[in-house]
Amino acid sequence: MTRIERAYRFIYNPLTRVIHEMWAYSFPMWYAKYMYKKMLGKQLNLTSPRDLNEKIQWLKIFSDTSTWTELTDKYKVREYIDKCGLNHILPKLYGVWSNAHDINFSSLPEKFILKTNQSYGRAVIVKNKEKIDQMSIRKQFNIWVKDRYGLLSFEPHCWNIQRRIIAEELLEDRANSEVSSSLIDYKVWCFHGEPYLIMVLYDRNNKTIGGDTNNTNLHTQACIYDLDWNLRPEILSGSHKDEIPLIIPKPKCFDELIEVSKKLAKQLPQVRVDLYVVNDKVYFGELTFTSLGGYMDYFTDEYLLKMGDQIDLSRVQLRTSRFIV
Repeated sequence: MTRIERAYRFIYNPLTRVIHEMWAYSFPMWYAKYMYKKMLGKQLNLTSPRDLNEKIQWLKIFSDTSTWTELTDKYKVREYIDKCGLNHILPKLYGVWSNAHDINFSSLPEKFILKTNQSYGRAVIVKNKEKIDQMSIRKQFNIWVKDRYGLLSFEPHCWNIQRRIIAEELLEDRANSEVSSSLIDYKVWCFHGEPYLIMVLYDRNNKTIGGDTNNTNLHTQACIYDLDWNLRPEILSGSHKDEIPLIIPKPKCFDELIEVSKKLAKQLPQVRVDLYVVNDKVYFGELTFTSLGGYMDYFTDEYLLKMGDQIDLSRVQLRTSRFIV
């Protein structure tokens, strides 16, 4: 790369981000339509939204998403979990920092997970603290924690999260180790407080930058179950429908998993409650309001419409502030 190319990239990228930020902040409807067309190749109907993606875009712009901001924050959401009487499903919290240089690794146990509180997929799994590269971890997390996540994907509820790094208990599931190389992630779609569908992810490729294990080449696998634990591959689209799903055993604590989802989704028009089952015990993962940013392509168009029908926008509290954030 030439000096001019390096300079161009240095100037262009920050400039582009500023332009996109101002555009999204000042003209959110236009920006949402631009992103929707870019991501899905479709025109976004905000006048009478119908399917799940369109209604998520509508909620981003017109509804009061201040609760989304609080509950998307992986640190602050712990208060909400406690208020719901579900403190027992929270992994242990070992520490929270705004700057990675402040992390006191000597105070952490041998095994733990480090992650940012405002973004998706930015985590480091540590299974042996003595083998980690602390400098590499600090450098990577200080890059991640500076990022105003959600800007380019137009997820404005993420923009004002106070960015932090948290260390939590490393959950290890011995009961399903022969089924999945990673924790099995149970993502329960809920509409107006009622569970509707469960997406199950397994063999997830977790980031281990600076950690003691190598990244794997595993491709995250997904399968869909209804509330009676019937496999529903017919509602998947594109390449997803061609994948042969693994039959995941129904969790022994399935009833508790559903009940937890109801409690956490109460009074929310739509949310995806992400939970883990570790050695037959339910643990909290996160609350997701904009799955794939609201540009989902893994459900058929017909099923996206069916899911969209579950959201009654007339029951939604509208945004009263002039600006979106």
